[in-house]
Amino acid sequence: MHKAENFDVVVIGGGTAGLVTASGCARLGRRVALIERTALGGDCLWTGCVPTKALVSSARLADQMRHADAWGITPAEPRMTPAAVMASMRERRRTISRHDDPQKFRDLGIDVITGSAQFVSSSEVEVRGTEVPLRRLRAKDIVIATGARTNVPPVEGLQEAGFLDHASFLEQDAIPPSILVLGGGAIGIEFAQMFSRFGSRVTVVEAAPEILLKEDAEMVERVRNVLTAERIKILAGWSAKSVRRDGEGRIVRIETASGDSRELTVDQIFVASGRRGNTDGLALERAGVSLNGSWVTVNRFLQTSSRRVWACGDVHGGLQFTHVAAYEAVKLVRNMLFPGKSAVDYDNIPWTLYTDPELAHVGMTEEEARAAHGDDVRVFSTEMADVDRAVVDRSESGMIKLVCNRKGRILGAHLLCSNASTVIQEIVLARRKGLRIGDLAQRISSYPSLADGVQKAASQFYGELATSWPGRLARRVAAITQ
Repeated sequence: MHKAENFDVVVIGGGTAGLVTASGCARLGRRVALIERTALGGDCLWTGCVPTKALVSSARLADQMRHADAWGITPAEPRMTPAAVMASMRERRRTISRHDDPQKFRDLGIDVITGSAQFVSSSEVEVRGTEVPLRRLRAKDIVIATGARTNVPPVEGLQEAGFLDHASFLEQDAIPPSILVLGGGAIGIEFAQMFSRFGSRVTVVEAAPEILLKEDAEMVERVRNVLTAERIKILAGWSAKSVRRDGEGRIVRIETASGDSRELTVDQIFVASGRRGNTDGLALERAGVSLNGSWVTVNRFLQTSSRRVWACGDVHGGLQFTHVAAYEAVKLVRNMLFPGKSAVDYDNIPWTLYTDPELAHVGMTEEEARAAHGDDVRVFSTEMADVDRAVVDRSESGMIKLVCNRKGRILGAHLLCSNASTVIQEIVLARRKGLRIGDLAQRISSYPSLADGVQKAASQFYGELATSWPGRLARRVAAITQ
């Protein structure tokens, strides 16, 4: 039996959640071991945010070239070599990967171990990998940060016919002439627009009645219109039932809930129909860690069912975003190493769909707000066509929508515009600091800027206030005192 090595904290998984946890503990003087099977950086760096947004940028440029006449420039069909596009993406990824260089973490005193971890008990793990045949690590606290991966649906013949997902696509140098995207969530919709702009004929098949179910319904309709204008076919309410090969292509049989059936012939299938936690092979039962399906079960302090085993990031099935993983890791370090507990709070966390234009979201949708607050809800919006910066940038498509209560409390915000992921941040801060819509109306922004759209929407609150009884009373008092 191998002698156990003692650490204060063992972190399993070297993605964002694991790296922030490990570095935070090390900076606080703890002895830390960080275990990662492949390369540090996780899904975000290698198969998620970084490479996909690099490709989104390339696809946006290709689309702008086709519509360059909007800028007074002769439009041209871009001459694309898929291998060159993918090489450019990988070069961007390499540039960013320096932030996750293992030596950076070793310099903090972290023992970075390449290998696969398996629980022995709630306080010990074994690691098998390339460095040594076996290491046994003992720690007071163990953190599971192993992330998630594509959940392949049980479609007859899919495995045999072959398919792509976001990870496998990034490893190839070809763009399929036609592709069927299984899943109308964020990943599926982002890739659908990207594939279309790279020249693919794209069909999206979504089993739910509509795409992007977490988003505001009005915004979803607008995104759908954008995609349809780019010749992307969306089949919501349809499910894939079987796949068979047809030479180099695939024939996919899809059905509705009422039994309607049809077949689609495509060159390739892209699976984006859900995610599952990376918990296989961890032997979590030895540590007394409960699962909900493939997801680690955690409480609001990020503790698992085993008191000194913790989990953060995608592996517990919550909001699966890099910025959420980093936020949770900071909370976890605080709860693990300091007295008392601080619960995670997701109310003011934004997220963005990286289509063009981007769709950013924080707080409640209009539907959620009306279900919770009824007639107390007020909605104020501005078309991007009325925002001067959007006009001069030729990005008039979209709108800014603020959902509030009668007193101006910001219940939610939804931005469909260029660079929405950045523009929404002032609303996130306003919500966090308890500011109201009137405060957004009164702040000053540079002109011209996309932030003007937020102010335009917020200013409508005062327009409505002026027609209410307090506004009428104020005008009457003003008239009397003149």
